[in-house]
Amino acid sequence: MNFMKKVIFVILILGFVIAAVAVGYFVFRFLAPIPEPEPIVNLEPTLEPKPEEPTNNEPLLEPLSIGKEGMISLEQCSKRGISDKVIILETKYCSACKVAVPRLREIEKELNAEFMYFDLSKQEDLKKFKEFKIWPKYTPTVIIGCDVLIGSYSKDKYKTLIEKFLNNLNR
Repeated sequence: MNFMKKVIFVILILGFVIAAVAVGYFVFRFLAPIPEPEPIVNLEPTLEPKPEEPTNNEPLLEPLSIGKEGMISLEQCSKRGISDKVIILETKYCSACKVAVPRLREIEKELNAEFMYFDLSKQEDLKKFKEFKIWPKYTPTVIIGCDVLIGSYSKDKYKTLIEKFLNNLNR
């Protein structure tokens, strides 16, 4: 009889241990707070500048990386031949581009202007844009002369900046 009590006691202890492990697993697996994933800022691959040898006697133009809004220096703008252009950089899978580009196309028609559009997910556009030696980190990137905007903005903000640029250009 004494032996039987010991067996029952061991079985009860093992049962409690198994139950405690199962409850602990359940609590940590299903009830513990799950950390929020890091937000994805850019789904597009970052373009890495690759130095190229000059094809003629022109000095080598260093690649210019754009990773934040602001201004490109007037010297860099003129060297790259963009000081009189409105350039829109987009990519195929960029959701913000799907909002910004139609707004910019409307403004282009309203102002009877001509903007340059480059879809950097297309090889032919990427090849054309590489001539400017500018490497955007994010899309959409809108270059208005020497001013750089990254992301999608209201139509009014784009239009105000572009009108100001075109008015200064026509002086």
